[in-house]
Amino acid sequence: MTEPFITRPPRDAAMRREGIITGLLGAAVVALFYLIVDVLRGRPLMTPSVLGQAFILHTPTTPAAPDMTAVVAYTAFHVIAFVAFGLLLAALVRASESSSLARYAVLQVMVAFVVFFYGVLWIGSEVVRGLFPFIGVLAANALAGAVMVTWLWRHHPALKTAMNRTPLGTNNDAARV
Repeated sequence: MTEPFITRPPRDAAMRREGIITGLLGAAVVALFYLIVDVLRGRPLMTPSVLGQAFILHTPTTPAAPDMTAVVAYTAFHVIAFVAFGLLLAALVRASESSSLARYAVLQVMVAFVVFFYGVLWIGSEVVRGLFPFIGVLAANALAGAVMVTWLWRHHPALKTAMNRTPLGTNNDAARV
């Protein structure tokens, strides 16, 4: 019996699982945040409808009533984007267990994450831009980021040890001497 050409160690499977869960948690937090905002405005599902119309379907944005095709299309995109981000974040957190440089990268990636979507809105559509004030986008992404990082933090006790041993910004080699 021959071995498969490419074998993936169980650690890779665990990292993919962590990344998927991390991304799903982030996607759920942002979706729930905007569902609450939409319900409070008396227009449930309007956010994914408008975003789906503007960015996925490229149809005229009609904030009168939700377009369910746009809602489903944007929700699928939203989940896939967050899962991809969760995979990146999980890989960085794993690398952070042995590298202070990777821990710094996690910090930079999270800062970029918090403001990235607002940049997309600013560039993408003038109509959509006006529907999403910066503070709302910041709050939704900060909450999602906090949930994702907290989940990863709780599942990586070696990261806590590494942070105590080698503070952020310290050369890994200098800390071991």
